[in-house]
Amino acid sequence: MSKGLPLEGVRVIEYANFVAAPVCGRLLADWGAEVIKIEPTFGDSMRFVGIQWCFPATDEENPMFENENSGKKDIVIDTQSKEGVEIIYKLLDKADIFLTNTRQKALDRSGLNYESIKERAPHIIFAHLLGYGENGPAKDNPAFDYTAYFARGGVAMSLMEKGTSPCNPVAGLGDHYAGMSLAAGILAALRKKEQTGKGERVTVSLFHTAVFGMGIMVSAADYGYEMPITRRQPPNPLNTTFKCADDKWIQIAFFQYDKWFPGFCEKVIERPDLIGSKYSTLKSAVNYVEEFVDMMEKEFIKRPCDEWCERLQEAGIPYEKLATPVDVLHDEQCWANDYLIRHTYENGHEGVIYNTPVMFTENKRGEYVRAPKFGEHSREILSEIGIDQSEFDKLMENGIVKDCQKINK
Repeated sequence: MSKGLPLEGVRVIEYANFVAAPVCGRLLADWGAEVIKIEPTFGDSMRFVGIQWCFPATDEENPMFENENSGKKDIVIDTQSKEGVEIIYKLLDKADIFLTNTRQKALDRSGLNYESIKERAPHIIFAHLLGYGENGPAKDNPAFDYTAYFARGGVAMSLMEKGTSPCNPVAGLGDHYAGMSLAAGILAALRKKEQTGKGERVTVSLFHTAVFGMGIMVSAADYGYEMPITRRQPPNPLNTTFKCADDKWIQIAFFQYDKWFPGFCEKVIERPDLIGSKYSTLKSAVNYVEEFVDMMEKEFIKRPCDEWCERLQEAGIPYEKLATPVDVLHDEQCWANDYLIRHTYENGHEGVIYNTPVMFTENKRGEYVRAPKFGEHSREILSEIGIDQSEFDKLMENGIVKDCQKINK
């Protein structure tokens, strides 16, 4: 990790699993914080679920876990035991942030809820990633981005083509946005802590993240605009996708309709006869959306996607090809900006890891730091809070902590 990053000297205790809160921890680590990840004795579920998406899930190569947890230290604690919880409190004495997505009832049972931590460690910023929020009938429901974000948040139904089946959720999409939002809240709370010395409770929910992201469409619904829509009936006839001669698709963002329309007709589709027609102004065109989309479909199917891209580029009209994840993997724009990085695993295989999206110019990140092994830093971290070798061995014998060096033997 580069010296001089904004959060250097900040210590985070992460008691979280899956994606939303751990990716927040990864962001904080990328920005210079020391992030200590607490795993239960059975491990973070992210160590095992990657096989659903063709990832290997071994000790030597585990991209699913790697992506969300790089740059952290790892300690394994039995958080259901009083001794384990007491260790966490000792860690909090020298920390700034407690990051969790553990459900409220579980925090209450263990004594790691906000009220208890505030009493014993009032300096701590308690960052809680929730499913549905603190109140309401769903507040205690289990939540994933598939359910709280995509389904209840209106995202899945709004992305589908009207009259077809709902879209298939993209794993982690809502989690990543929620994690980024929580990181922003933490930074605000850190700023206040610098002024007062006091901690704060910061919460972000998956459901609220979806409502915020869908905010324009939710507000529009109050005025009668309904989702889902069909691509043949977009808000304006050139703000949609078109299929090209090579079966590829292109997206146009035609937001300065009246200004761009003449150039579109002359340079792109070579139809100057449409200039001055009923389609030439937005005020008029919205009354003929479906018939104009139908006309444009017949134009765009005549040429391959790359040719349309050249024409739109020359005309200065915003567009993009519709890319797949495979396309993104090979996109030179990603590699030119370090959005993706190559990482060699212990087994010698080279994989691709995504970078978190905030970059700094003056204090660039250092070399990529791999995700920790299960319990890799247990002994090191506990020695820092005064637990000597004999006491550590006793905790090991009683199953309160685990050390990967012993586990792997």
